[in-house]
Amino acid sequence: MKFATLLACAATAMLLAGCGNDSTSYLIDGADRSLTLSRVQPYFWSSAWDLSLVTTGLPDCMRRHRLKPAGMDGFKVELFRTPDDRYLLKQGGNWYVTETRTCRLQQFQTPPAEPGERLGAFELKDEHLQFVAAPKSAAPPSPPAQTSAAAPAVPAAP
Repeated sequence: MKFATLLACAATAMLLAGCGNDSTSYLIDGADRSLTLSRVQPYFWSSAWDLSLVTTGLPDCMRRHRLKPAGMDGFKVELFRTPDDRYLLKQGGNWYVTETRTCRLQQFQTPPAEPGERLGAFELKDEHLQFVAAPKSAAPPSPPAQTSAAAPAVPAAP
């Protein structure tokens, strides 16, 4: 009897060994307004991550939405913000739009022409899901200042 119990425990441990569960958030105005991406590998033999997005706009709403599964390699979900405070997510060839006023989510049928400002991406860093902010855009370069060496020489008066 002990051998059967031990065998059952070992089999269960092997089945769960390859499973994974990870999440991270992009905070908009603290935890009351945020986007949280979760990825789950339900079984060790799963070939894709099950993804969900929790859109939070407290105290008015909080909703979990299922996204299309993502491949195991090269995991990345990009995040953009439009001028009217909608958030676009790009996951491979899939595009979604959400906002924190009603916490709705909709998938685009065709990619948007102008996704807005790129905020960053949900991606793997040190084997954990993290939100990596996009680098701040640098100010446009100013025109080079002329120095006295670059100025044309003025002939001396006779």
